[in-house]
Amino acid sequence: MYAFGPFSVDPTRRVLKRGDQPLPITARTFDVLMALLEQAGQTVGKDHLLRTVWPDTVVEEANLSQQIFTIRKLLGTTEKEPYIATVPRCGYRFVAPVIGRPPALGRTSTTGPEPPSAGTPLRLEIAIPAETPLAMRSTPTVAASPDGSMVVFVVADGGTTRLCLRRLNAFHSNPVPGSEGAANPFFSPDGRWLGFESRRRLWKVPTEGGKPFAVCEVAEVRGATWTARDEIIFAPGPATGLWRVAADGGAPQPLTVLDFDGGERTHRWPHALPDGDGVIFTIGHSGATSFDEASLALARLTGERRLVLQHATDGRVLPDRQLIWARGGSLLAAPFDAAVARLGGLPRIVAHGVAASATGAAHFSCSRDGLLFHIAGETQTLKRELVLVDRNGAETAGHLTGEMLEEPRWSRDGGAAILSMRNHSSDLWSYDFSRGTLGRLTFDGENFAGIYGPGDAITFSSSNGGPADLYVLQPDRSLPPELLVSSEFDKVAGAWSPDGQELVFAEYHPDTGADLWLLERHAGRPQPFVCTRFNEYCPVFAPDGRHIAYVTDESGRPEVVVVDRAGAVGKRQISTDGGTEPVWSRDGRELFYRSGNRLMHVDVSGGITQAGIPTTLFEGNSVPSTVTLANYDVSPDAITFLMIRAATATAPTSLRVTIGWHR
Repeated sequence: MYAFGPFSVDPTRRVLKRGDQPLPITARTFDVLMALLEQAGQTVGKDHLLRTVWPDTVVEEANLSQQIFTIRKLLGTTEKEPYIATVPRCGYRFVAPVIGRPPALGRTSTTGPEPPSAGTPLRLEIAIPAETPLAMRSTPTVAASPDGSMVVFVVADGGTTRLCLRRLNAFHSNPVPGSEGAANPFFSPDGRWLGFESRRRLWKVPTEGGKPFAVCEVAEVRGATWTARDEIIFAPGPATGLWRVAADGGAPQPLTVLDFDGGERTHRWPHALPDGDGVIFTIGHSGATSFDEASLALARLTGERRLVLQHATDGRVLPDRQLIWARGGSLLAAPFDAAVARLGGLPRIVAHGVAASATGAAHFSCSRDGLLFHIAGETQTLKRELVLVDRNGAETAGHLTGEMLEEPRWSRDGGAAILSMRNHSSDLWSYDFSRGTLGRLTFDGENFAGIYGPGDAITFSSSNGGPADLYVLQPDRSLPPELLVSSEFDKVAGAWSPDGQELVFAEYHPDTGADLWLLERHAGRPQPFVCTRFNEYCPVFAPDGRHIAYVTDESGRPEVVVVDRAGAVGKRQISTDGGTEPVWSRDGRELFYRSGNRLMHVDVSGGITQAGIPTTLFEGNSVPSTVTLANYDVSPDAITFLMIRAATATAPTSLRVTIGWHR
C-alpha cells in the first residue's frame, strides 16, 4: 500500500481512495500514477513515462499531459503545492511524502542512470522476426524451461501458429518440428520434453528434436502443466474443472470439480508446485466482468483444495517460496508458504505493462531460479465487433463495436438482433440493422443469454447476487420482466419449440454438471430431459419440433448430438472431430456447429438418420462460446452468419527478460 496526504493506493487491487472513498480512475491514469509513486521524490522523465505506460505504442506527449492533468484534478493540492510538480523540459516529480513505498525497480533522473547494484534487476530483450511475430491469442504464448536455459514461444506463421525454441546460449531461435497450430506451451520438469496443444490434442516433443507424440484428445484447453510425478494437469475447456493424464498418454481423470453453489464457473491456468504434489490454478467466478476478479487456489493431487488469494490470475509458485501472479496488467509477487497455502508478506510489484488475455492468461513465465520472461503490452481488449460473414467466410459488413459482445440472436424477420454486452454489469441490448441503433433492454441484475420466444418475447437469464433464473420480457417492454423458471442452480435458455409451447434449457448442477430440462409453456414445473454425470448444454429445437441438438462431453470431448424430442431417444452423433454450438437453419435442412476455428455444415435434408458428412463451411477467428448459447447465429435465408470478432492489436516483436527481480 502507498499512502500520501488523505489518499491511499492499493497496487494489487488497483484502487485509489480518499479516506474510505474509492475514486474513479482509468487503467491508463492509474499506470501513470503508479510510475510516479514508485519513484516519489525523483524526477521521472517524459520518455520514461511514455515507454512505461505505452510500452509498444507511439503516442503524442499530449496524451501524457492529459493523464497528469487528470491525476492533479483527482488529487487536488497539498497545503502548499500540487502533489505532482512539473520539471521544465524534463518530466514530472511526485513531491508529497509517500509512506510505505517499496524500493523502486529502477530510477530515472535528469542526471543520468544510477550504476547497477547487487539488488538491481537486469533487463534484456529478445528480438522476434517481424515476419513471424508473437501470436497473441487467448492462451499463454511463452514458457521458460525449469532450469532457465531455454524459452519457447508461439509465433504467427503463414496463417497458422508454430512454436519456436530459443536456447539462451544461442543467437537464433529454431522452429519446433510438428508444432503447426500450437498453443499453450509448457516444459517437463527436467526440460527434456516440451508439451503443447494443437489440433484438439495435447502433444509432447523432445526438446533435442524428434517427432511429437499425442498424449490425449482435448477440446479448448485453458492451460496445462507437467508435474514432477510425470503427469500433465490441464483444463480441457473454458468451463470445466482440472483433469490429469499420464505424460505417456492414457485416459484423463478429473482432479477438481467446479463449486457451482459457491459461484465457480471455471478452473484454468494450472501451474505445478515445486514439490510435485499439486498445482496452483485460477478460479473464475459467476458475475465477474474480468479475471482481475478471479481467485488463486491450491489443489493437491490427493484432492485437498485451499483458497490462496483473491483478485489474482495465472499464479505460479517458485522454489524459493515466492508466489508470482498477474492483475491489471502488472505482475506481483509475495513470500508464500505452500504447506498452509498462505502469503507470508505484502505483495510487491515486479513488472508493469505485461500483456494478458481476457481469458485470464498472462503472457509471462519464470524458471526455477526466477529468470522472468514476459511480453510487454496490455490486457487484450474486451472490445468486440458484430460482423456479418457470408458462406465463403467473407465479411460483408462490420456493424456494432462494444464491450464483451456475446450471444447474438437474429430476429425472425432478420431486421434486428438481440445480444449480451458485459462491462461493469451485464445487460441485453437490441440492435436495428437498418437504422444502426442500439437499445438497452434490461437494467437490473446480471442479464445474459437472450433468445426470441413466442410472439417475439425475449427469454433470458438474470441474476442479482444469486442463481441465474429464467425471465420473459414482452415485445412492447411495457411491463418488467416476468419470472419463468426459478431454482437454486444457474439456468440458460436454449430454444423454444417452433409452436412456442416448450422451452428446452440447461441447468448447471454442482453434482451432475450441465443438464437439459423441458418446460411446457402452461404446465408449471419443468421436467428433466437429459440429466447424466456428463455435461449437456447448448440445446436447440429443430424446426420440425421433433428433434433437439445439443452438446455432450460423454466421450471425453464436446460433440454435437441430436435426439428425438419424444423421450430423448435415437441419439445420433453429428460432429466427427469434436463440436460445439449447434445452430439449425430456419428450414431445417442444415445443421451448423463450431469445431475450433471452423464453422461446420451438415446436410440433414434427408432426415437425421441420413445426416451427411460434416464439411468445413469457412474458418475464422471469431469468438467462441463457453457452455451457454452459441456465439453466432444464421440469417433466416441461411446465407449470412452473425459472428462476434475480437478487436485485433499489433503483434509484439520482442520478448523481455528480467534477471534478479526476486532478490
